[in-house]
Amino acid sequence: MLVSALALGAWLFGSHWQRSSAPARAVSADPASSPLATIPPGSAFLLSVDVAQLRHAELGPVLADRFGRLGSDAGGLTRLCGFDPLLALDQVALAVPSAGVSPVEHDDDFGIVATGRFSAQQITRCARASISGRGGDPVDSELGAFSSVRDRKTDGGEVAARDGGPLIVSGGRYFRELVDAAEGRVAKSEHENPKDAEHVALRRTLGAGTIVATWLLPDGWFERFAGDDSARLSPLRALKALGARLDLDRELRATVLLECADAASATEIATLVEQLRASLGALALDPTLSGAARRITARADGPRLWLNLTLSQVELKAVLDLTLGLDGSAPPSPPSVASSDGLRIPAH
Repeated sequence: MLVSALALGAWLFGSHWQRSSAPARAVSADPASSPLATIPPGSAFLLSVDVAQLRHAELGPVLADRFGRLGSDAGGLTRLCGFDPLLALDQVALAVPSAGVSPVEHDDDFGIVATGRFSAQQITRCARASISGRGGDPVDSELGAFSSVRDRKTDGGEVAARDGGPLIVSGGRYFRELVDAAEGRVAKSEHENPKDAEHVALRRTLGAGTIVATWLLPDGWFERFAGDDSARLSPLRALKALGARLDLDRELRATVLLECADAASATEIATLVEQLRASLGALALDPTLSGAARRITARADGPRLWLNLTLSQVELKAVLDLTLGLDGSAPPSPPSVASSDGLRIPAH
């Protein structure tokens, strides 16, 4: 879940961060329309980000600095597009329909749905410029009320948008499913999809947060995950679903929910967490990381196990450096150029 959140964050933040609103000329999205409402039924993994809230968090510059070292050229994207598409986003959802359910069929399908303040013309112009800029051959299509752009030279993803939203990024069959869902062309089933009901229940239990993720674990997940450690990690076999909520402002507060088969399983996993925490001293971890890990609290509540951790800015930097493979040293400051709204953004 954390890796998915970081990957989506890298896509969102690029290499700069501005505390401002989207361009005034952009078209406003319907605030009642949530990206999650566009996701077709039956996804195994869902992740949502309140980008507007994240944009004003005090930890925003920390995230921007770390993700900027991954080499994404957000400043170049702004110059190509004539506006900053990242600042136009308010809500984003990431869906993975299979998420390990099937090791073969459609296991790589994913979709990103975003709402915000943008027009279809702005998004498609930006997509065409980006594709052409990397040597591709952009092709335009009209799909109902959506305008879409893809690269004729690759089998990669496709971008589609309509005035007022949403913006859809996906590929293959799942891309059409997302567009059909946004257009209301998905047949309503007589009964609610069981997976969707589980996601709703998990999210209701977790509560609203800056980033919320829920994952319904498939049969056989433990064997693929545990490997040679299956005996030591055997209590995890009882896990049925995972949920996580990240709240960011001056610090990061992480809440993880483990849905287990029964209360006894939740207690066994809590014991495993304590054992893993006790073994941290034998690992060559950064003192900041090991100190943070020792502060993880575990609380069993019937068949549920709650894990909680709060990270300071210093600790978050250490976690991001480890997760993203960074060395923790500050990169040289690049020269800046003026964006279309007068703000200063890094030039790459």
